[in-house]
Amino acid sequence: MKMKKIVWATDGSQEADRALDYAKYLAGKSGAEILGVHVVPMPVQLLFDNLKESKTDIGKWRLKIENNAAKKFDEVSKKLQKIGINFDGVILKGLPSDKIKEFAKRKKADLIVMGKHGHGFFESMVAGNETVRVLKNSHVPVLAVKGTNNKKKAEFENILVPIDLSEGSDSALTYALGIAQLSGAKINVIFVLRLDMYAQDLPAGALERVIEQSTKALNNRASQIKKRFESKRGASKDIKMNTEVVHGMSEAVSISRYADKHNMDLIVIHTHGRTGITRFLLGSVTERVVSSAQCSVLSMRPE
Repeated sequence: MKMKKIVWATDGSQEADRALDYAKYLAGKSGAEILGVHVVPMPVQLLFDNLKESKTDIGKWRLKIENNAAKKFDEVSKKLQKIGINFDGVILKGLPSDKIKEFAKRKKADLIVMGKHGHGFFESMVAGNETVRVLKNSHVPVLAVKGTNNKKKAEFENILVPIDLSEGSDSALTYALGIAQLSGAKINVIFVLRLDMYAQDLPAGALERVIEQSTKALNNRASQIKKRFESKRGASKDIKMNTEVVHGMSEAVSISRYADKHNMDLIVIHTHGRTGITRFLLGSVTERVVSSAQCSVLSMRPE
């Protein structure tokens, strides 16, 4: 996998610092440089009207944020230089999600790495969940890092890739294979067979037959994608990959529970289905997985 530029988006939170650990991990494996970006949100008029602070105080607050960000970037740059990773940081103003996406696109970044949730009270009032906002319509894959990860070391050993068998894109699994090549991780590919409240009324053996057919289709699909990946120059042929069909009332819950039960370090998932209006539409399955999973989630547009 060729990875030249990784954008690390920070809001100054501990979760953002954890995201930096993963950016460093991937940069160390791939030789990529890290581009830090801190966006200072611009207060909307409604907040101006309701905040007690004067515009002068808002200006002081904004200057303080910029100074803290500049100091943080300087510290990060010095630490990364010692381990041979190039770093550059910028401070922007505006709507964080828009500015992060614009910056990543302008710099032709290969990946955006950020925390799942910001912790600043003011930022949450202005922007809500900026990570989800970045995921929507981002042409650059986004790695949302969970700050409460129990692992002390940022690394990927087990990667989960949920596949929608009705979708033609193979980019999520291909990307996961690339990460596995860099990290030596194992890959678990799953298809979630969604059951509704009437599943108990299915004829005897019907569910087993559907699972059997889905398992065959999943194995064929995953094997074909892996063979295409292995046919590329320099691609690894030693990546371990397992497939499994699981079932439940909710795709998002099934994916998150599977990841937790099997100690996954990363979930790689598409932001939406092929048409953009399927059940994998962001705001539905993918958004819930990003919010509920106990591990990091890398989401990307299907190709």
